[in-house]
Amino acid sequence: MNFQFNENHPEFSGFSKYFERELLPALQAKEGDRINAFQKLHRTAPALILVILAIAGFFFYKTGHPMGLVFGGVGSAAAYAGLRQHFLKDVRSRTKNHLVSGICQYIGWEFIEEVLEGPLLEPLIDNGLLPKRYDRVKFEDKMVGNAHGADFEALECHMEREDRDSDGDTSWVTVFRGSLMALDFHRKFLGRTVVLRDKGIFNRKEKSGMKRVGLVDPKFEKIFQAYGTDQVEARYLLTPDFMQRLVDLETSVDGKNIRFAFLDELLLIAVETLNRFEAGSMSVPLTDPKRTQDILNEIGAVYNLVDGLMKPQSRSST
Repeated sequence: MNFQFNENHPEFSGFSKYFERELLPALQAKEGDRINAFQKLHRTAPALILVILAIAGFFFYKTGHPMGLVFGGVGSAAAYAGLRQHFLKDVRSRTKNHLVSGICQYIGWEFIEEVLEGPLLEPLIDNGLLPKRYDRVKFEDKMVGNAHGADFEALECHMEREDRDSDGDTSWVTVFRGSLMALDFHRKFLGRTVVLRDKGIFNRKEKSGMKRVGLVDPKFEKIFQAYGTDQVEARYLLTPDFMQRLVDLETSVDGKNIRFAFLDELLLIAVETLNRFEAGSMSVPLTDPKRTQDILNEIGAVYNLVDGLMKPQSRSST
């Protein structure tokens, strides 16, 4: 089978041959592990589901309560999902690390799955990109590299708040789950520009010493609310082309509510997503090219975003 990926960025040039030479052999070797995991699942799941259905049927027979039938259906589905996660967890994790690390190595980036120390969150919190109240936070899947002259760092973040009910019982509530990105252009911005989601009648005319900035394209005016300390620079940065690239980035990572800020030399981005750079469905062979192409597309979105900013930046320096 000939693997030809969409090498739509210069950095991806030649990746298809690299994949066949360096990444494909390990995927072919791991395919046996995937098949074995499913065989174990299909040997174990029926017996467990039969036990659950038997208990549910007995409960319904004794009580006549329909909750017995509900328990049987929900319990069986939950049991199958739990067993599937258990048997395929190792294969999924190894596949993800093999592909993401291999792609990052090819383009000169670094990938770190377990992140022991995350970035400072205060700049994002102070400018409304992240919620103010949280009690614990976890980071993972960090990428560090350079895209077209801009150093960047991206990672996944999960922020939770501890809540107590009237009985004093505690529970953890997710206040943000998504991706954080910081791009350093080594070029100081004149002012501070922050772009948040539009909140309709709840939009403020001023925010943290910044005034509202009107966006050129009414399409983005309906989606975002921009604030800045330097109106001229803000309008120059927030071109329709650049705003579209932000929306494209949000779409490419299956995210929502993307917001960002230009602070000093940095572009800070927060977007709500599920886990990114995952191995994809385990129901198809590990060598399925879509699995690798999806990760390439997510990385390509970073290059698209940097292009969208570097073009106006380069013009401003002339």
